[in-house]
Amino acid sequence: MRTLRIFLPALLILALALPARAGNLDDEAQSVVKLFVTSQDWDLAQPWTKRHASQATCTGFFIKQGILTNAHCVADATYIEAEIPGRSDKVEVKVRAVNHQVDLALVHVRDLEIQKSAPKIDFGDLPEHREKVVTIGYPRGGRQISYTEGVVSRIDIMGYAHSQLANLIVQTDAALNPGNSGGPVFSDDSNDCIGVATQGDRSGEGLGYFVPTPVIRQFLKDFSDGRVDGVTNLGVTYQTLENDAMRQWLGMGPKHTGVRVMKVARGSSADGAIETDDVLLSINGTPIFNDGQVRFRGDKKIGFGYYLTDKQVGEKIKMRVLRGGKELAVDITLRPRRFSVIPLMPHYDEQPRYVYKGGLVFMAVEPRYLWRWGRQSLPISLETYRRMPIGEEDLEELVVISQVFDAPANKGYGGQVENIRVTEINGKPITKLSDAVLALEAPGEDGFLRVELESGQAIVLSEKDVAEQDPYIRQRYNIR
Repeated sequence: MRTLRIFLPALLILALALPARAGNLDDEAQSVVKLFVTSQDWDLAQPWTKRHASQATCTGFFIKQGILTNAHCVADATYIEAEIPGRSDKVEVKVRAVNHQVDLALVHVRDLEIQKSAPKIDFGDLPEHREKVVTIGYPRGGRQISYTEGVVSRIDIMGYAHSQLANLIVQTDAALNPGNSGGPVFSDDSNDCIGVATQGDRSGEGLGYFVPTPVIRQFLKDFSDGRVDGVTNLGVTYQTLENDAMRQWLGMGPKHTGVRVMKVARGSSADGAIETDDVLLSINGTPIFNDGQVRFRGDKKIGFGYYLTDKQVGEKIKMRVLRGGKELAVDITLRPRRFSVIPLMPHYDEQPRYVYKGGLVFMAVEPRYLWRWGRQSLPISLETYRRMPIGEEDLEELVVISQVFDAPANKGYGGQVENIRVTEINGKPITKLSDAVLALEAPGEDGFLRVELESGQAIVLSEKDVAEQDPYIRQRYNIR
């Protein structure tokens, strides 16, 4: 059985582990479980089929609502068992709630008596810098529970490896071992649980990261109504204002600090309230510095997104902006986080969306589709859209032909038209995959199917040939 590990350009999902016992946490350890996960993700080359199943282990712990663990531990899971202290047999557990954005998941034991009788862990507050911490979990290399000591070295807004989305995270210098991702992190002083171990930094020796309690509480409160709406954000890209001439041009006075709004994502929290060239001066009464940070715990600083960490979709925040040299008070109702045309976060737990016709497979591009190439060899036709906000050029998704299954009806197109943006089908603009579905369902008026690509290339198929050959193409290539 392998131990779960997720590789990304600079980050490796792993956990904090050391064989030595630390702290007086024996009672808390009775709440910590080892999870055995069987998962099966989708084959992006043939999105109607799944890959071979794989097995992994990680850690979780009992809280009032169930067993808390990492989302990456249970992503695409088909079967999960838990090894619980004091029990000789593993028990089946089911995923109850997941927020992949912050790498948190809640699973529950099918036997409710086990959940009811298990000792529960409660949460403390965000730790202090240099505070001693202890992590408990089940690292690779042994069957016994393990304790790890370290100190908090940084509290910051950084990207989560699992989702590639930035949120509040805590860095520690604890030793790193794969395997106890999802384990609880405790304050060595108070024995309060202050986080969930989540990832390590391959470029920084001996560094580990954990999800802090403000993020955990946001997740649990979000799910209190039985549904996960996810985290929110402002939905703007901004420019720092450390240049005097730029500040003068924007009408900023000597006491003004803030950042300049470059773009506002369509449908985002800021859409309709914030405009391009606005200067964001403060958030919930806290001044925003010219570098985009706010004061945090005395003389420290942190990104102003910190003030959204514990907020729920539908809550309101207050901002002050400078627009045309005049200060304005702006109320913003927070909406779910908006993504780029190619989302930063993979679509875990979901079958890839596609539509098929005439040997052509049309797909909306998402990160796992790009992983086939790696960062260095990504086609230029796709690289352009990685950071494009939704709504720009009226695009919501990047639709491409992912594959051509060769047949007489599509002769000459294979190897020529893949991975290029589809702009029109039968004269209808394609801004998302559902547009392609509707366009392909309606036969071309002149008896031809015509697909236009961003490169200027066109694909023309005979509707008659497609209708005759499609059953054989599907059978030959096992297309569903």
